[in-house]
Amino acid sequence: MATRAVFLLVVGAATFSPAASAHGNADTLHRILDGAVLFFTAIEFLLPVLLVALLARYHGLRSVIIQVAALGVGLLIALMGLPVAGDPSVVGLYARGYLIALGLLVLFNLRLPAGLVPVMVLATGTLIGLEAGSAVIDDPATGFAPAVGFLSSAICLYLSAALIASRYTEGWQHIAMRVVASWIVAIAALDIAFMIVGSG
Repeated sequence: MATRAVFLLVVGAATFSPAASAHGNADTLHRILDGAVLFFTAIEFLLPVLLVALLARYHGLRSVIIQVAALGVGLLIALMGLPVAGDPSVVGLYARGYLIALGLLVLFNLRLPAGLVPVMVLATGTLIGLEAGSAVIDDPATGFAPAVGFLSSAICLYLSAALIASRYTEGWQHIAMRVVASWIVAIAALDIAFMIVGSG
């Protein structure tokens, strides 16, 4: 019941958002879909949300709502124009380092204190929002529709992964999650190496 309620909340937010309700036409829906496709096809956005969800797990409906709100707030703050000091490309390096840290926490099966989880989720949302930035909101004509799709997709993935991780806290499924985390750490490390070489 709690899962269904949160799911309906997410779907409702996407359906009745200002972008969707103000221009209820196919063009707006296509732009929302573009934002969703961007999230699910770019691993630099998808993987951090997946890992932080595996760390957070499920602690009741109230905690999940707080975590989802933190993810949404972090994304919105970044997408709405959070200023980035210095070279914007440095954000990518910070994001990959953060991804490695998340992966190591999952790999070594470390549990986060309940009070720290929303902070981690907020940081995750902010970082991926900073990276997505111009890709999500690059044309004033598209409005906020792509961001609605992007944000809704991030929340849906977060909820799904957190609930799955909470259900399988041991056994081969949990081992598989840790193996996936090790692969993500390796991918992030390689990405950092390519970034450093490319900027050199």
